[in-house]
Amino acid sequence: MGNSEYLSRRTAPLLRELNRTDDPLLVGTDHPRGTRTAVSPGGIEVTDRDAVLADQNVDIVYVSSATGRHFTDCRAALAAGKHVLVEKPVCLTAAQARELDTMARACDRTVFECLSYPYHPAWTGFLARVRVEDWAGPVSVSAVFRIPGREPTDFRRHPRHGGAAADLGTYCVDALVRLGAVAEDLDIGAVLLGGSESDGGAVLTSGLIDGRTVTHTGSWAIGDSYANSVVVADRRRRLELLRAFSPPVDTPVQVVERRPGELEPAVVATSGPTNATRACLTAGTRHLRDARTAGLVDRPVILRRIAVLEKATAISPA
Repeated sequence: MGNSEYLSRRTAPLLRELNRTDDPLLVGTDHPRGTRTAVSPGGIEVTDRDAVLADQNVDIVYVSSATGRHFTDCRAALAAGKHVLVEKPVCLTAAQARELDTMARACDRTVFECLSYPYHPAWTGFLARVRVEDWAGPVSVSAVFRIPGREPTDFRRHPRHGGAAADLGTYCVDALVRLGAVAEDLDIGAVLLGGSESDGGAVLTSGLIDGRTVTHTGSWAIGDSYANSVVVADRRRRLELLRAFSPPVDTPVQVVERRPGELEPAVVATSGPTNATRACLTAGTRHLRDARTAGLVDRPVILRRIAVLEKATAISPA
C-alpha cells in the first residue's frame, strides 16, 4: 500500500523474492477504483488500495505510504485480516500505536515495523564493541542523521507526516535508546539551521550509568549537508560507525577507533556484505508466521520512542 520511491528502488524486488513467485507485486494506491497499470519493469502492478485489501491471496500487506498515512493504512489492513509490515515509524503518536496493538491482538494478527539498520551486522558489531570496552567517564554517545534539502512537495517536509523528526529522528532516538539512554529522560527541541527551508531537531539527556557520567545526544535535519553516524567516546578514544542508518547494500561496513595523537583511525570491526532491508524483512516475516506472535512487535520500545518524538511532531489535517 503506497507506491513510494523507496519501494520501487529498494523493497519491491525483496518482497517479490519473499513471495517466491514471478508474479507482479500488487501495489495499492489512490488510483480510481478498478484501474490497473501495466506491469512495470520492476515487477509492480498498480491498482486501487481496496483491491489489495480485498484480494484473498494476499496474506501480508507492506505499508510504504507517506508517514502520516501509516496509521490508517495499517488499521485498514488489519480490518481486512492481513498481517502488516510497515516502514518506520509505524505511526506518529503513542495513542495510535496502542490502538494498532490492541486491534492486532484482537484479530490475532501481527504488525512489524521495518526499521532496518539494527538488523545489519555492522550495528551488531558496533554495539558489542561498545559494551565490552572499559569506558572512563565522562562518556559521550551521539547519533546524527542529516540529509540535503528536499523539494517542498516531499512528504518529509510536511507536518502531517511528522517532518524530519519522524523520518530521521526515529533513527537517532532509537539508536540512543539501544545505547543506554532512558527514553523518558530525553529532552527534545527544534534546531534552527538558519533557513526557512530547513527542518531539524535534537535530543539530549545526561546521567550516571554504572558510576560514569554518560551524555546522550542526537540531532537530525533536512537541510544543506549530509551526516550519518553513531559515535561513542571518552577522553581516550572514539568508536565510530559511519553510514550507521543506511549501510551500503552488500558492501562491508567498518567500525573504526580514533585515539588522540593518531593520524589515522584503526579498523576494529568489519561486517560482511549485507542487505539490511532484506535482513529486516526476513525477521519480520518470521514474526508474522509465528502463531504465538500477535500485536505490535517490540511494542514497549516503539511506544517509548514514539512518545519522545511526538513532542516534536505537529500533526495537522491531511
